[in-house]
Amino acid sequence: MKETFVYTLHAILPILFIIVLGYFVRRVGPWSESFYKQLNSLCFRLFLPIQLFCNVYGIDDLTNMNWRVIGYLFSSVFFCLLAGLLAAKLFIPDRRQKGVITQVAFRSNQAILGLPLANALGGDAAMAFASMATSVCVPLFNVLAVIVLTVFGGDGEKRTSARTLVRRVVSNPLILGALSGLLVVLIRQFLPTVDGVSVFTIRNQLPSLYAAATNLSKVASPVMLFVLGTRLNFGAVSELLPQLTLGVLLRLVICPAAVIGMAVALRTPLGLTSLEIPTLVAVASTPVAVSSAVMAQEMGGDDQLANQLVVWTSALSMVSIFCIVYILRVGGLL
Repeated sequence: MKETFVYTLHAILPILFIIVLGYFVRRVGPWSESFYKQLNSLCFRLFLPIQLFCNVYGIDDLTNMNWRVIGYLFSSVFFCLLAGLLAAKLFIPDRRQKGVITQVAFRSNQAILGLPLANALGGDAAMAFASMATSVCVPLFNVLAVIVLTVFGGDGEKRTSARTLVRRVVSNPLILGALSGLLVVLIRQFLPTVDGVSVFTIRNQLPSLYAAATNLSKVASPVMLFVLGTRLNFGAVSELLPQLTLGVLLRLVICPAAVIGMAVALRTPLGLTSLEIPTLVAVASTPVAVSSAVMAQEMGGDDQLANQLVVWTSALSMVSIFCIVYILRVGGLL
């Protein structure tokens, strides 16, 4: 268990260090507020979509997938969404904060922390399944986030038409990035193969383009975290304490306990094995996605609350993930 705790610590501390760097640079650096907002927008519209495309494109085979577990993960996202909606309706009066609280309930950091966590818990075999699950979960996270933040964002007096909602969903850069990667993977499944390798892949036939995309995808996370640090205002913590408490409980305690507990109870019909459980832990218990704060700002949500939730769920997840993994190992499930 010491190794698990150390890994979790090493996975999350780099995130916190970059956030802290952004916080101090914002206060001592010469750049204006508009510069950081433009950098935030660039990350949302270019770097993040490329990262999502590359993450999904990296999946080699869609056939060796436990579709029952994938279906359960898919359904669990909607369960967490409903839990977030209920909590927001009962405890959050501010409309712009309702979308942020709902988002934190279902949107985990699967792309940045979930994949390496699954690898640490289950090795290469678990990592392969986690990558395939990412191709389903990441687009779903982003579609639902766009819908929620569109419904609750901006002026509460203005009703969002169905046409506007659909347009924002289909034009969202994050969704376009993830779905384009999935489309390429699906097309690749039907191409002829030579020695088990598709006759055409971007990686092999267009190596320069693939290398450029891969390098850009590596830019997304650190830049996003840095910008997040520039947006932090610790003076807002006391004002947002009730909302932060609710959001942290939803993301790190309530939803993981419900999703993982139900999966364990249904492990026989699901065919759940030690290869899929690391992915289950990664999807259900990792902190809220860093991109959630970027999206909140872009779509009229309370970005200060979203920023704080990224920081505090990331920091406190070291404790919650350790507890979850410990319980699963004691139960012989990991």
